[in-house]
Amino acid sequence: MGKIPYIEARIHDENQEIKGISFDSRKVRPGDIFFALCGANTDGHLYLGEALRKGAILCIGERREALASLEEEHSWILVENGRKTLALLSCLFYGDPSASMRVIGVTGTNGKTTTCFFIHNILEKSGVPCGLLTTVRNFIGPWEFESVNTTEESLRIFAYLDAMRRMGIDHVVMEVSSHGLAIGRVEGVRFDTGVVTNIVPEHLEFHRTFEHYFSSKRKLLEKVEENVAKRYPRGVVVNGDDPHCLRMLENLTVPALTFGLDKKRDIWATRFDFSLRHSRFQVFTPWGNMEVTIPYPGVYNVYNALGAIAVTLFQGISKEVIQEGLVSCRRVPGRWELVEAGQDFVVVVDFAHNWHGLESTLSTVRKFALGRVITVFGCGGERDRNKRPLMGETVARYSDWCIITADNPRGENPVQTAEDALKGVEKVRQEKSLSCEVILDRAEAIEKALSIARKGDVVFLAGKGPERFQVYDGKIVPHSDYWVAKKLLEKRLSKKETV
Repeated sequence: MGKIPYIEARIHDENQEIKGISFDSRKVRPGDIFFALCGANTDGHLYLGEALRKGAILCIGERREALASLEEEHSWILVENGRKTLALLSCLFYGDPSASMRVIGVTGTNGKTTTCFFIHNILEKSGVPCGLLTTVRNFIGPWEFESVNTTEESLRIFAYLDAMRRMGIDHVVMEVSSHGLAIGRVEGVRFDTGVVTNIVPEHLEFHRTFEHYFSSKRKLLEKVEENVAKRYPRGVVVNGDDPHCLRMLENLTVPALTFGLDKKRDIWATRFDFSLRHSRFQVFTPWGNMEVTIPYPGVYNVYNALGAIAVTLFQGISKEVIQEGLVSCRRVPGRWELVEAGQDFVVVVDFAHNWHGLESTLSTVRKFALGRVITVFGCGGERDRNKRPLMGETVARYSDWCIITADNPRGENPVQTAEDALKGVEKVRQEKSLSCEVILDRAEAIEKALSIARKGDVVFLAGKGPERFQVYDGKIVPHSDYWVAKKLLEKRLSKKETV
């Protein structure tokens, strides 16, 4: 334990072989170390006995009274930060895999996942074997895994990195959340490149202040700066049109590139051609200029592409490969996902779940909608209440009809989340004609939106994106916006054909 900081320890056999690490007592196997983590829903210290009965040889936790109450024969270590210690020990257990890999981390409020997919596809097109760890999917060679969090628990991160390394994959693109950075999930990961897409206040139910959120995001760039022992060149890439992103560059000593729409940026875009299915634009860079097409609409996706262009140009990839990697990028689940079943109106599923994301996506929808914009949205339960009226106001400004529903209520009454959003909607209703209703059953809300849609309309299903469940207090209910809409549309079409 010489490399792991700790407060106190009682270890009976320092030479005992460690077979594995677990933070879930149900998955403990003989010879494992068990981490008793304090979570939002439960406390791992409550399961020390179960872990020991299943063969754990060492327990690590933050609560001395719980550890000291174990029988004398059991070994334990008291640490200040369980998650940070889990990350550092996982790194050691798997042999520090990121030390021999080129690691690209992407953070920001919105656009992280799409930017990661863009970078990953460009690298793969260039012939570089590359792994991908994101909110929606994890790719390791030919294998694809579901994600649990935006930034996975550190044990999984290092297991994935080790698997990549053993397969000969020496590049990885990783989505990194402010929460993951704040609680230490990526301690021990050696980042070579850090990307910041944009910064607006978010997750304040956890961070409490914007400055804490900002400083948590900035930790990614600091980790790039601290990574001095690897052979790969270090660099950071930020959205230069965002003043908060520019502030992150203050006092950094590693090379930095900025991107944006302003000509003052290192990499900037102009001459846009948008539709509901694509964006075309001209990009100016120190490495030469190029025309780019991406299979996503909107200025916000231009920014995502510019971040990817900056990263891959910095790594020496040619403009031609970058162009091919962007235009051929695989669809990002739940990001501007079109639901098509032969209907004469457009249905879009998107993960936009805060006012900034809703502003970006709905402003794009409004520009190209031939008819009305019908938006279904909700606000997450047990999350920052202050943003809910702003979300409602944003949706109302760009919609002709909005339906407020539930979006992972968790332990909060969904009536409360709807009422908070409705405050923002009512503010806009004083200025423009707008239809609005509350339907808390999300499937029923989608059904209502589709039933009122007519030719030329756009139905925008916001907030859940690729998620396949609704989280209520004490239970998880299967739900997918995409498949609910798809089945309803197919049912509607079949009825027309039988008439």
